[in-house]
Amino acid sequence: MTAVGDFQLGVEEALTYGQQISITYYNDSYGAGSYYDDDVTITQAGIPIWTSGVVLPISQIRGSEDAILVEQGNVLTNDSKLYIAGSISTSGTIKIGLGNPNTAKYSVIGEGIINWSVNEIDILKKLYIRQLTNGSFIGE
Repeated sequence: MTAVGDFQLGVEEALTYGQQISITYYNDSYGAGSYYDDDVTITQAGIPIWTSGVVLPISQIRGSEDAILVEQGNVLTNDSKLYIAGSISTSGTIKIGLGNPNTAKYSVIGEGIINWSVNEIDILKKLYIRQLTNGSFIGE
């Protein structure tokens, strides 16, 4: 196995010590002839995938990446960070469920997803997530 493969395997093995999460994918469609972005319908696409990930709170340390995002208003102090394997697809509209069974539902927030790659192989992803207070998206 290559050094990159060993590294990727090590990261994925470390992530198994996190908690169970589900990732549900959604298709969004806009109303026929609508020019407004609030006329959206979201439908689940397939079944959720289950994996493990590490959830951490937003860092309050002055000058940290998280603290800068909080100062800019992009991230709230009660948001979280989720680390998952880089091989997991995170494109489109997704909902994150924490725990098995899910105890809380989260959406990926505006800052989105940070991807770390080695030799163009995705190793690790960091997602900034915000809890959905009612457990669903608007239009779902």
